[in-house]
Amino acid sequence: MTATAKEPRAHQESQEPQEPQGNPRKRRAILNAAGTVFLRDGFTRAGIDAIAAEAKVSKQTVYNHFGDKERLFMAMTDDVQDRTVAHVMELMDRDFPDPSKLTGPEDLRAALLQLAGEWIRVVYTGPLVALRKLVDAESEHHPYLQQRWFTNGPSRTMPRLNRLLSALARAGLLDVPAEVLDVPDLLAYQLTAMAGSAVRRIEPGVDFETEFQRRVAQGVDFFLRAYAPR
Repeated sequence: MTATAKEPRAHQESQEPQEPQGNPRKRRAILNAAGTVFLRDGFTRAGIDAIAAEAKVSKQTVYNHFGDKERLFMAMTDDVQDRTVAHVMELMDRDFPDPSKLTGPEDLRAALLQLAGEWIRVVYTGPLVALRKLVDAESEHHPYLQQRWFTNGPSRTMPRLNRLLSALARAGLLDVPAEVLDVPDLLAYQLTAMAGSAVRRIEPGVDFETEFQRRVAQGVDFFLRAYAPR
């Protein structure tokens, strides 16, 4: 396993005031409640009253911790992304294949299937997808939200995955053209994004788990057909 330093979360925009410190338990309750209410009602319709009621705190407590609804929304998305990034970093620590322990193509395929499957499950299914849609929907009125989302999420995880995949190429386990290696994060997107987008398009009413596994395997096999040593 290649050890890397923990990636720092992006700094907030300089024009944003710092959140006041408060009771950590109440802050956590408010962030959890904000996630529930924003995803249920959308940004415009979500109200501080509803968030306070969900968190079982006073409306003033919400204001004391976060100032206003916009800052609370940004703090909530940052919090979700921080936890997602921590999970993805853990996956890379745990599941990324050690080149010295791979004995053949099937070992590499199995390791990439494990990593890609867990990555896609975290990033492309569940509440994170709904939250990303909400951020996209609000980008017309708050254009910095999309860049903030990218900076606090993919820009913290994709470079590390790309470095690890590039290490497989240097070890001779992948045959990657130099022009591909020169493009930032391209290998990481090719391994995860195509299959992830396919997973997001799984229709309701089908056996999700079976279809999930099939689409992840298709993505990994496509990646390996492109880059397996000839």
